[in-house]
Amino acid sequence: MKSIIPLAIILISSFINAQNTNDSKFVYGENGLEPRHITIDIKGMDMDEMQTKAEEWLNEKYEAPKGKSDSNNDKKIKPGKSITAYEIYEDNEGDATGKANNNKKLRFTGFTNNAICIGKGADYSCETVEYTIELRLRDGDLRFKPIKLTYKGASDKKEQTINLKKNKFAKNGAIIDGYEKASSQIETLLNSLRRSIVNYLTGKAQEEEW
Repeated sequence: MKSIIPLAIILISSFINAQNTNDSKFVYGENGLEPRHITIDIKGMDMDEMQTKAEEWLNEKYEAPKGKSDSNNDKKIKPGKSITAYEIYEDNEGDATGKANNNKKLRFTGFTNNAICIGKGADYSCETVEYTIELRLRDGDLRFKPIKLTYKGASDKKEQTINLKKNKFAKNGAIIDGYEKASSQIETLLNSLRRSIVNYLTGKAQEEEW
């Protein structure tokens, strides 16, 4: 089961072609998450169209007890979906030359059950991973950036943060016993989320992605 508690900006459809700026996938290794974000070309779709389309994606992919209205445009998220709060905002983030570019950002927090399996023997369990993702929307491209990932194992007294700059599941260059699957499962989760939003924006067939 998937659920969501987003803080976000939102995204409509048109027939377009999309192309990845590269074939990058997230890898969780010795240096944590690499790359830290992936930018995808979305040909023929502007920032406002993405905003509308993102709202549709969040509605379709997640569940929640009741809807919440957007304070900016008073749109309603349908009951039964997992959005509890979101906001639309613009961010004139500069490019590599320091020149400001108009863009919007969607930041949402959600969770996926049984996303990571850790431990050994009686302590083995599959846990829910909660994640915060930021989508930067600009005319013609989308940047997907994981901000934070957490989980709480059966034997953990408090929530565990998955370090994005260093491998959480390794010590002295070796994977900790009982955590052999964890890194690849984090990769699968993030790459599936990225693929899902891109497929939705470009009208490609959806699958049970994560």
